[in-house]
Amino acid sequence: MIPNAITLNYDTRKYPFRKILSEQVFRVPRIDKLHHYWAAQSGKKKLDYGDNLLLRKIMQRLPVTSDFYHLYHRWLEEIIGPRYGNKISYTMHPKMRVHLSGTPSVSDFHNDASVTGRDDQINVYLPFTDVFDGSTLWCQKDYESTESIPLNLKYGQALIWDGGYLSHGTKENNTDVTRVSCDFRFAYLDESRVKGKYRNVLAGRPLAGQP
Repeated sequence: MIPNAITLNYDTRKYPFRKILSEQVFRVPRIDKLHHYWAAQSGKKKLDYGDNLLLRKIMQRLPVTSDFYHLYHRWLEEIIGPRYGNKISYTMHPKMRVHLSGTPSVSDFHNDASVTGRDDQINVYLPFTDVFDGSTLWCQKDYESTESIPLNLKYGQALIWDGGYLSHGTKENNTDVTRVSCDFRFAYLDESRVKGKYRNVLAGRPLAGQP
């Protein structure tokens, strides 16, 4: 795994993201097979980047009063918050992601600090399907490395990591699984209240130079 990243496990029965997305958003039995349902509905033999964007927009248009957002905020308050002394600021509207099986990359490689101009934020990758190999996000193996590795996770896991400085992006999804996920950033407001290893997520960064 990448430097100082932390994998969190949570109870999907208590936080049923996938159930909400399946039943209320996409209205399909299995969101990891969304490519099959979408191909049948759209009549397209070959799905492409535009299909990913269209399905992602459906997620992005969810109202703040939706069950998804109620669950998202509760998950943050109960899973992330306590590890950082319940003093964090975070993205109110996460970036929604869909990467259909058989489609090309949906994100060029980049690091977030170069875009946001902020170096205090920690990234969270929260998938709602199992993600692996071509279906997942790929990340620079280490700060000085030219090699990238897949961030493989199971549904019920989330990754806390340094997307500000570590370059990351996607590759062709050559798996039989569609990824549905979200990602967001947060910053802690009182370092003295941060628990143990959680204060070290950004600690491996180079001492000098730009991200």
